[in-house]
Amino acid sequence: MKIAITGNIGSGKSEAIKFLLSIGHKCISSDQIIKSLYQNDQSRDYILKRICISKKNYKEEIIKRLVDPLFDKNLKKVIYPMLYAKKKMIAPKFCQYKPIFYEVPLLFEERLAQKFDTTIFISATHAKRKQRVLSRGVSTKYFNLMNQKQLKENVKV
Repeated sequence: MKIAITGNIGSGKSEAIKFLLSIGHKCISSDQIIKSLYQNDQSRDYILKRICISKKNYKEEIIKRLVDPLFDKNLKKVIYPMLYAKKKMIAPKFCQYKPIFYEVPLLFEERLAQKFDTTIFISATHAKRKQRVLSRGVSTKYFNLMNQKQLKENVKV
């Protein structure tokens, strides 16, 4: 059984995954896979080359350019195939475990819900989500940008 865990930025998806892992469940986190892609020199260089961004201050530059829908689309065209390839490599290792939880932040936005048997939606107030995101050391501008890119909670539920 494949269970999607989703919710808007700062809702608590990562905490839910941590809890599930702590009690022995197998989980695949999109956020962690993407983080690992940027931590790996080879994959990071590939991504940055494809989106025409230099290594220097690349995180800030990506965030700055995410307001451009064309840039956002191109970034997804580069990252998503790499993300899905990693998931395909990980999933068979977990096939004997039931259920498998998948953290999928943009489940509804990317029309991926049909790929899962069921969905757990993590919800939190706007203020709580903002507090959590800002505690990670990012700006209010970043939170607002990412929050705008996601469907409102009442549309997802």
